[in-house]
Amino acid sequence: MQFIMVSHGDLAKAMLGSAEMIVGKQERVQAFGLEPTEDVSTLRAEVQARLNEIGPDEGVICFTDLFSGSPFNTVVSLMADYDIRHITGMNLPMMLEAFMMRSNPSNDREAICEKLIKEAPSTFIDVNKHLAKETDD
Repeated sequence: MQFIMVSHGDLAKAMLGSAEMIVGKQERVQAFGLEPTEDVSTLRAEVQARLNEIGPDEGVICFTDLFSGSPFNTVVSLMADYDIRHITGMNLPMMLEAFMMRSNPSNDREAICEKLIKEAPSTFIDVNKHLAKETDD
């Protein structure tokens, strides 16, 4: 299974680097970023070239940073021509979970996507409330 991360600026590349600090080097993943001086068509061509390199039976999950942003719209524009699962709102905890789940061969693309979406809210924590609750316990 292949992962493609697409973001504004260097976010996807930095997030991949941070994830690799925690879970180790990752194969079958590529990060792309839309730079301020870059045209969206260039980003689309880069992502499309990567999709063309991936075998039809490998399965692809694309992660984007922001719903309705240019990277998001770029991936949406490719969904008609490629078998892509697309999750937006990527964050570091989500990517760590995705990498760990992918390492287990029993987890298919659908199972990974379902679990990531289900667990996404738990990646946001109000630390003040969390610490206050621990103090009360």
